[in-house]
Amino acid sequence: MSGMNPRKVEVFYDQRGGGQQGFNSVYVPHQTGDGGFSAYPLDKSTDSTSIVVGRQAPHRRGTRLDNINERILVGLLTVIACVTKLYRIGRRNSVSWDEAHFGKFGAYYLNRTFYHDVHPPLAKMLVGLSELLAGHNGTFNFKGGETYPPYVNYHFMRVFNAAFGVALTPMAYLTCRQLRLPPHFAALAALSVTFDNAICVMSRFILLDAPLLGFTALSLTMVAYFYRQRAYAFSGAWWKYLFLTGLALGLVSSTKWVGFFAVALVGIYTIVELYEMFCNVRMPARVYAKHWAARIAALIVVPLCVYAMCFKVHFAVLNRYDGSANFMPMGFQVKLRGNPVSRQPYEIHTGAQVRLHSPLSGTGYLHSHAHKYPSGSQRQQITGYGFADQNNLWHIQRKMAAGTFSGATDAMVAAEPIEGAIGHGDLVSLRHNGTDTFLFTDAIHAAPYSKANSEVSAVAGGTKEATYANTLWIVDIVNPERRMDDGLIHPLGTPMRLRNA
Repeated sequence: MSGMNPRKVEVFYDQRGGGQQGFNSVYVPHQTGDGGFSAYPLDKSTDSTSIVVGRQAPHRRGTRLDNINERILVGLLTVIACVTKLYRIGRRNSVSWDEAHFGKFGAYYLNRTFYHDVHPPLAKMLVGLSELLAGHNGTFNFKGGETYPPYVNYHFMRVFNAAFGVALTPMAYLTCRQLRLPPHFAALAALSVTFDNAICVMSRFILLDAPLLGFTALSLTMVAYFYRQRAYAFSGAWWKYLFLTGLALGLVSSTKWVGFFAVALVGIYTIVELYEMFCNVRMPARVYAKHWAARIAALIVVPLCVYAMCFKVHFAVLNRYDGSANFMPMGFQVKLRGNPVSRQPYEIHTGAQVRLHSPLSGTGYLHSHAHKYPSGSQRQQITGYGFADQNNLWHIQRKMAAGTFSGATDAMVAAEPIEGAIGHGDLVSLRHNGTDTFLFTDAIHAAPYSKANSEVSAVAGGTKEATYANTLWIVDIVNPERRMDDGLIHPLGTPMRLRNA
């Protein structure tokens, strides 16, 4: 390498000359940056030149804080962060801001009561863990503005949450150092994070934002460490930081949906990195495939496993019924302790009060109320409703048994309902308890939204329309559970549809 001062250099990429693992010779250009090559001086005091590539490379220096002065600096920055996040953190002794929501969610884990929320559960489970460590018994309801009682150690719970905000400072410094910023610039970045007013405020209350920011910063720190190992593919440190990146992505995506932006950031970096390898014609296809396999395992499989495990723990702990469980499928509700659904007879008989729940997501129970359609027949509305409500109750009556009628008009002879269990092929009517109306349809009026279907409405009892065959429905049992496949309707285990006679 004539023309170059003898210095210790480190090879990152050489797309022209074969600076990749598996090659015995390395092309070192005379000028840095030529043809995609990057070399960085490591030690100015040495007077020898050495080049490290692939598996033969020793563990990269600079991935740890080898300088005692830097360690002291990081320690001082962390102390400053502790002051900004913890000073007089318990001064406000009442439920503040969104503590009313997330403190209550944490208490649900202590009394094991199921709740429904839009975000993944990890951060709320951490709030529950802080309440457990604080000695809370789960009875306080975290009503907004209410003063914390003596048995709720809210001070410890806030400190637990603030620890994630404190950790942002050293992670900011380490990330900047891994990106080759000098110590004074890395310290400036860490101080900017430390004194950020929004971070200070969010870290001082029982919220989900501090864990979210903590896991987001952890993802960025780990991918920065992995970036520094890119010249040492498949070395021990390379594997370690790759899988730690995947673990961090699993944690941040299990905290809040917005955490998937961190996944997108790492994903974009990974795509660019793999594309650069693809453009390197000297890289063997086997090595390139191995890079793909490693990233799929670490950056896709590991985060998915962490995400699924968080929900596994979430559902295992929350095993008691609450009204918010109505958002969940009926098969899930019956597995909760204390649910009202499982306390019912094995068969449905004439005269029973029933709730009919659709298996389709977002539709809920068959529901009616004293409101008219604004167009069409302008009869009483029939809707789907997602909550348990008295207007979901229907009185079911069997008018004729299966096989005893050939057409709907035959049922008019049977003025009185037939006693007994209701099964497949029976002719039934459904009377709405709250408004004393019958489930009705005709082919004259189209449905309000799905115009290809007929409108379903309710007509008042005692009217002429209530005597029409349009109020009669044939029960069709569809794919029942094997243990309940006896031709009868059983709660929860018998999917069915109602076909107008």
